[in-house]
Amino acid sequence: MFSDLLNYELFSSGILQVTVGRVFVSLAIFFVIGFIFRWIKNKIFPGVRNKYDIKDEQWNRFVKVINYIVIIVAVLLILFLFGIDYTIIQHDNVTIRAIYLLIAILIFQLARAFDWITSNIFIHNYYMNRDLELPKSNFKSSDAENRAMRTGQYFVYILAAIIFLRLLGLDFTLIENTLDNGRQISFKISNILMVALILLGARLLNFVLIQLVLHNIYKRNEIEVGSQFAINQLLKYVVYTFAFIIALDALGIDMTLLLGGAAALLVGIGLGLQNIFNDFVSGIVLLFERTVNVGDVLNIDGMVGTVKRIGLRASIVEILDNTTVVVPNSKLVNNNVVNWTHYSQVVRFTLKLTIAYGSDTKLVKSTLLEIASNNPHILKKPSPFVRFVDFGNSALHFDLYFFSKSYNVIEDIKSDLRFEIDTQFKEKDISIPYPQHEVTIKREI
Repeated sequence: MFSDLLNYELFSSGILQVTVGRVFVSLAIFFVIGFIFRWIKNKIFPGVRNKYDIKDEQWNRFVKVINYIVIIVAVLLILFLFGIDYTIIQHDNVTIRAIYLLIAILIFQLARAFDWITSNIFIHNYYMNRDLELPKSNFKSSDAENRAMRTGQYFVYILAAIIFLRLLGLDFTLIENTLDNGRQISFKISNILMVALILLGARLLNFVLIQLVLHNIYKRNEIEVGSQFAINQLLKYVVYTFAFIIALDALGIDMTLLLGGAAALLVGIGLGLQNIFNDFVSGIVLLFERTVNVGDVLNIDGMVGTVKRIGLRASIVEILDNTTVVVPNSKLVNNNVVNWTHYSQVVRFTLKLTIAYGSDTKLVKSTLLEIASNNPHILKKPSPFVRFVDFGNSALHFDLYFFSKSYNVIEDIKSDLRFEIDTQFKEKDISIPYPQHEVTIKREI
């Protein structure tokens, strides 16, 4: 009796048969899904939101996406239950069915949800925990965090697009050609997207290895910034090289022919671009030998600046007037370069001055040491010292040596010292002589 009631047909239209049982199951599906979603929304979502301190705008966006996913899943279950799978579009080899279209929409909504979770929970929370010294209210997204979020977004949506195209049969062939050896090459839309996906995957892999794995190792072992940069750069080169090879293979390009042609091509290019290849090899030498690291202060041809980046061909040096100089790597390898901070961040500087004959040299020494010790940019240890250099033709020569880490403003420090020296010497009657020259004029009689 009950089974007859469930099988009682309310109405039918073509292959669609609506029975009491199917209506009952449909209502049950909506009820169960709604109950589960409401329970998650009331019990789990508030805890997640409070734990990760998510803003209202971002949270409302996530809840809206979840609502779409729940509705689409419920509709798909009903369609499967009733066996409804209408053909929406049919043209040549393209057939778009209702269920496939809904599945494709579901994939994009899942991509949106995954994008939101990775960006606002995993990546953002990782950077907040890494910068614990900053209050959460003062925390601002860094460039590295924003780049990681954008890379994750592109990766997720391109993956969803590939699944969408293949699911709906919209993966059209863009280029199709047959080679002399009979091999057929065809580029589809999904092949182009797959190349982008592989390169983005390489970028994500670099992020995971550098930011999540190596960063903790660097911090735990207190590895210097220059060494970190060198290791990170080498890792990027290796990952991107393999990614490029895999991307070419995904396009269907024969790597044996490419490598054979590249060998002959590189010989010709190498002859014409010797300087560029010299810079390229020098960049690799710098990364391995680490004679120059990021953060080092260099004196190159009289220019003093801080190394900001070491690239494969050239390095970026920011000199003291806040301008940027692009230095070829071969110049850093082959020429004499003064590295102020290669072994230590403490640099010794010299201030030269002359004193008039007859001055109290011990008073000069004590005055210079007092002035140096009172300057906040000069280190107490190693302590500054004065050297009596020589007896000059018309003056006594002294050198004031001091140590400082503030090499970016060293000229300002020297200027402050000179001002103070001039003031103190006037108060203590210590004379700085004028240049003197004796000229003898002989008159012929």
